[in-house]
Amino acid sequence: MPNRTIGLAGNPNCGKTTLFNRLTGARQVTGNWPGVTVERKEGQVKGKPWILVDLPGTYSLASYSPEERVARDFLQDTQPDLVLNVVDATALERNLYLTLQLLEQHLPVVVALNLCDQLHKKGGQVDCKALSSRLGVPVIPISARSGENIGGLINALEQAEKGKGIATSFFAYQGKPQTEQARYAAVRDLLDGIYDSGNVLSSGITEKLDDILTDRYLAIPIFLFIMLLMFTVIFGPPGMYAKGLAEQGVQAVSRWLGTALEWIGASWWAKEMALEGIWAGVGGMLTFLPQMALLFLFLSLLEDSGYMARGAFVMDRLLRKAGLSGKAFIPLLMGFGCTTPAAMATRTLERERERKLTVLMLPFFSCGAKLPVYVLFSAAFFPKSQGLLIFGLYLFGVLLGIFWVRLASGAAHRGEEAPFVMELPPYRLPTLSGILRHLWDKCKGFVVKAGTVIVSLSALMWLMQHVTFSLDWTEQAGESMFGAIGRCLAPLFRPLGFGSWQAAVSLLAGIVAKEAVVSSMASLYACGNAAGLTGALQGAFTPASALSFLVFVLLYMPCVAAFATIRRELGGWRAGILAMAEQTAAAYAVGFAVYRLALLFFPA
Repeated sequence: MPNRTIGLAGNPNCGKTTLFNRLTGARQVTGNWPGVTVERKEGQVKGKPWILVDLPGTYSLASYSPEERVARDFLQDTQPDLVLNVVDATALERNLYLTLQLLEQHLPVVVALNLCDQLHKKGGQVDCKALSSRLGVPVIPISARSGENIGGLINALEQAEKGKGIATSFFAYQGKPQTEQARYAAVRDLLDGIYDSGNVLSSGITEKLDDILTDRYLAIPIFLFIMLLMFTVIFGPPGMYAKGLAEQGVQAVSRWLGTALEWIGASWWAKEMALEGIWAGVGGMLTFLPQMALLFLFLSLLEDSGYMARGAFVMDRLLRKAGLSGKAFIPLLMGFGCTTPAAMATRTLERERERKLTVLMLPFFSCGAKLPVYVLFSAAFFPKSQGLLIFGLYLFGVLLGIFWVRLASGAAHRGEEAPFVMELPPYRLPTLSGILRHLWDKCKGFVVKAGTVIVSLSALMWLMQHVTFSLDWTEQAGESMFGAIGRCLAPLFRPLGFGSWQAAVSLLAGIVAKEAVVSSMASLYACGNAAGLTGALQGAFTPASALSFLVFVLLYMPCVAAFATIRRELGGWRAGILAMAEQTAAAYAVGFAVYRLALLFFPA
């Protein structure tokens, strides 16, 4: 039986992605929609020949943001075999507006009435049979989070696939274009006598928490405290203990690999490339995996609990000083994970000006790939204040990004301010399966990069470290290709305090992938373990130059993958190259200022 395509449509925060994960499990494929950089996620429903396409959340088919237009174009032009419309049972009046638009398109629809358990907790109820009769399509009550009645939903989809259960809607519009007022009037008629949203009491847990977490004066200090707590855990005893275990594992693999190469009689150059080149780079990266996993864990908890939306609300006032709204906060916060998907996420912003300003600000937010550099240098030079220093770097980047975009936008971008309208979902306890799935996806991406980009780059760097431009073999790294390149670049960085050729080459490798800064140093200094690399850095840097190096890594241009995405979002090569040149110039200027200031406290 050929695969049938099911479009998964619904409002933002209706539980659509949770249901997608519930139905597809691990059978997910991620890519981009043709012609746009909005992420496309599709997967096969477990045990069924159905391809489920998770459409971007949208309130209406007449939406204006690029992400919402993707959903509209797919539903109107692609014509999926079936549409699974997820609606929030606690907010049916708003959610059914999209449902009516889907019916106007004469699409076969099955309605999944999600969050019914939340509706019942509020004392509300809905007559699903009556609603199904009035709509003319199946309405199945479910709870995507707990998996309640997913079997009933699968049965309804099977019946709909056979052409059963889809009747002519009582509220069909006979092809006539409808106004917004007419649709909302129809929704009220639909729900008349069959829906009770329950009592929303001020004593509810969501309202009690919001009274504190979104308070005018307490909100930002609480948000900063949560961020500080996150970094304290990551770089405190839990994170350092996990990192220590990872280092022991890397050293054990290094010893095993050396023994195995000796046993098979590998040549000397193969052993050196494997141990001092490839494994020194990859192993150096993998020691930071536990702390990166903790970072991804915290971000997943913030997102799944509902606090992420509150963060957008809280940061609205601050972001408006840069010409942005609170909606920009979510892609910016995603930038702490990876700049590339964060730049794609700006497509959810309606105003083109705000999208471009957000893209310009993103490189100032420290992506997860910079974290190994921060950990390495802070542990080597500032071990007693490691967590506070890294938190300061993250915060410094955010504040500088706001200042930079404010400066770059100028008076031309101060015009009208769009009102900030955003739905705040109720607080929910994150599910273990959802957290583990997010954690697996993020960590897998990190390991895959270490197994592809870092392996090939480490091997190339080892080779260039032993071959001259005249193709002669050398054991003197300073005479190699990298030594020559590094010597040309090193004078540029002497005013910043780190004029060694190894530092220059490592920064150059960081343009390919920021993780490569650490793996490059491990390879260039020929250090097989973390202790050896720490000692080498302490001999090559001072505390003042280490601070300058950290600030430069924080601010200079992102990796090539992020640059390619930023270039597309800004509209072309010229705008992309100009943005990256300005970014790197800012990194140089701030790094110079930090070095000169740090010399007052850490004389050379």
